[in-house]
Amino acid sequence: MSTDKEVELKAKMAKGLEFKEAGGVEFKAGNFEKALRQYHYALLHLRGLNDNPMAVAKSRDPENLKESDITELEKELSTINSNMALCQLRLGRLNQITRCANAALKANPFNKKAKFRLVQGLVREGAIIKATKLLEELEKDSPNACRFIDPAFAAERRQIEKKEKQSDDKQRKEFGGMFDRTKN
Repeated sequence: MSTDKEVELKAKMAKGLEFKEAGGVEFKAGNFEKALRQYHYALLHLRGLNDNPMAVAKSRDPENLKESDITELEKELSTINSNMALCQLRLGRLNQITRCANAALKANPFNKKAKFRLVQGLVREGAIIKATKLLEELEKDSPNACRFIDPAFAAERRQIEKKEKQSDDKQRKEFGGMFDRTKN
């Protein structure tokens, strides 16, 4: 027989997942602001539902962490934050993309979509080296999602190359004639 606390936790979980689904519906309809609101409500319901409060306080060793160690709640929180990162991307809120993606990865470091959202945010912020490293790591970890197969990977790779070219052109323009000047 369930205790009152267990019933309450299940109800909060169900309500949080209901908000998550509503966010998905709003996102598919192109209502990114409304989707963000629904995802935010989902987070409010789902945060703190961990049945072992000490597990939250205890830091996990990333070296020894296995995907099987991630709870369903952590997976849901990660997915919601990753979805929020995509909404922020569509709304052009660059500083929020990486914040949401990092929150998703904190909950579940194995969330490949969240890692990809982080790459997208970093590219748009101009952190090309870090974005390139993460994208290469993703491509290595997920050979089926490499840039030759998945158009999103290819698009981000092109975006990175474009940003690198812009940076190179800017440097050439700024420092181009520095060593060609004649001596007086």
